[in-house]
Amino acid sequence: MKQQWIAGIALLTLVSTSCFADDVTPPTDKILKDQFYDDFTGLMRLDDISLKLISSEGNQATWSAEGDMSATEDLYNMVGMAGDYHFMEKNWVKGRQVKFSAMVTSVGTPASGWRTEFYSMQTAAKNIGYPLPKTENKDKYLIVTDSNFYPKLAKIEASYHDKKMAQEKAQSQMEQVEKEIAELDTQIKQSWGTDANGKPRTRSDVMQEKLEKMYEVDRQNDPLKFENHYYKTIYDPALAACQAKADCDAAPLRAARDTALNEQKREYYRQHALMNAKIKEEMAAHDEKLKPLRDQQSELRGQGMELDTQISQLKSEYERWDREITDLRRKGVIK
Repeated sequence: MKQQWIAGIALLTLVSTSCFADDVTPPTDKILKDQFYDDFTGLMRLDDISLKLISSEGNQATWSAEGDMSATEDLYNMVGMAGDYHFMEKNWVKGRQVKFSAMVTSVGTPASGWRTEFYSMQTAAKNIGYPLPKTENKDKYLIVTDSNFYPKLAKIEASYHDKKMAQEKAQSQMEQVEKEIAELDTQIKQSWGTDANGKPRTRSDVMQEKLEKMYEVDRQNDPLKFENHYYKTIYDPALAACQAKADCDAAPLRAARDTALNEQKREYYRQHALMNAKIKEEMAAHDEKLKPLRDQQSELRGQGMELDTQISQLKSEYERWDREITDLRRKGVIK
């Protein structure tokens, strides 16, 4: 992007000790126009100029200048932004002449050539402006000085009103999704029933109840408990009776003891494994029954996330526009 054309102008002070010469030759129009064009990086051109000598010394002279100048492109400056839109003011119309006055210094002679400089520039248009950027999104630049500005602005404001309506619609959909998720959650929770006190149970509660029943059976069939009872009621009395005889052979008693203890221990672990497998099977069956409800919840949560993103984006875009367009009206940039 070219820089603002006025930015390159430097103010020069007049030389205090100067004298006048009747034979001072001014730079030619071509010299003035070419150097003027270069000074303003091709954005401005000098159309007409008249010089009046103010002072001269040697090959240096100072002139007052008046004339016409024009821009080689339409030039704008930004007066504000709202949303993604740049609000621009057209200060210079391409090719339209504008009156100006300035001071000009020249250094040189017809033989050596001249170097000139314009300063203290005063124009009938604002001394600021730059071309619009070369972009495909030219519709993002609104020219407040154009006759069709307000019809364009009305369409844009209508589009932001639509965003607000879309946000409110999405918010309503979001509330419905949240309601459906809550209803499914209630169904899932109620599926686990209630305890003896009427308090709703969770999956963890049901699992713990089943495990407690299994643990109770385990305690009843505890191998150590069985072993102590076996010794007390069977093995010890039989061994005492055997030992009362002169020819006591306790080997069969010990063999019977080992067999009984081993069989009871195997039965204990077999029953424990069966009960544990049954618990897992029952819980898996209930989970499978609830799977359609949980799948529905998962789908609804996905919809909720999409709606939440949509709501946030629409809200941010609308609130930014509303805040910034209100500020532009407050400042008087637009009506």
